[in-house]
Amino acid sequence: MSTPDTTPTTGTARVKRGMAEMLKGGVIMDVVTPDQAKIAEDAGAVAVMALERVPADIRAQGGVSRMSDPDMIDGIISAVSIPVMAKARIGHFVEAQILQSLGVDYVDESEVLTPADYANHIDKWKFTV
Repeated sequence: MSTPDTTPTTGTARVKRGMAEMLKGGVIMDVVTPDQAKIAEDAGAVAVMALERVPADIRAQGGVSRMSDPDMIDGIISAVSIPVMAKARIGHFVEAQILQSLGVDYVDESEVLTPADYANHIDKWKFTV
């Protein structure tokens, strides 16, 4: 008789699709502070997107729009019980690694941030989020 495998299945295609299905049809709020994240959660948001500033505003002012400050993201994660998303620049796998280590539920490889690599995207199968 074989023993069932009890290894957690984080990051599998089934888990990733299932989590996305859970958010389908719900509101995902952009937030910049833990207080805003808590307000969004209390108002019924299914998830929050942790942002430092609106990326389009940063780029319009000639700046480079990067991943948000890890301390800010960590504060938002601590403030809510709903999923927390954060953005990484296209092709910047180190930003994605940092976001994963912080414990975000989703990494959005985003075209609204300043691309780090114009030709290659992040290999998302190497991540568990």
